[in-house]
Amino acid sequence: MGRHTIFVMLALTAMWVILVEDLSWQTVAIGMFVSMLAMHYMGKYLKHDEIENVNFYKLATYPFWLIAKIYMDAFYLIRMIFSDTKCGVSKEHLVPENETLRMILLDSVTLTPGTVVVDIEEDEIILLSIEDRKVEGYPFARKGLREIENVLREAHIAK
Repeated sequence: MGRHTIFVMLALTAMWVILVEDLSWQTVAIGMFVSMLAMHYMGKYLKHDEIENVNFYKLATYPFWLIAKIYMDAFYLIRMIFSDTKCGVSKEHLVPENETLRMILLDSVTLTPGTVVVDIEEDEIILLSIEDRKVEGYPFARKGLREIENVLREAHIAK
């Protein structure tokens, strides 16, 4: 059992304790057992080819960054609701080639207020966006997509 395995088991056990909302030796013991069982099945049945080019240590702060971005976009969207807005579809080019980072990107874009992923075709993403009528196109959606891409690009390991 290596350091990585111990770290993963402790992290999963901590998540178990948080989700159960109880801190006792029984909860920790059950959490460790469930963590070992989950790690065994993940190692046996899940292939890791898709994630081998992703540095997850660089993604450690990503959820906190995304939560801050969601709140900032929500304040912008509240302002948009009380002004003259338009809704429409735009097509943007996707930069990440790694499928795992693409899925994280698509989920993150959908989580941010004001944009929804409609479809993905090869290297193109179709977004449903809301924007001010005075602005041509959908620069807010494009800016948000590029910000998320830049953060995720740091986690890509080039081979």
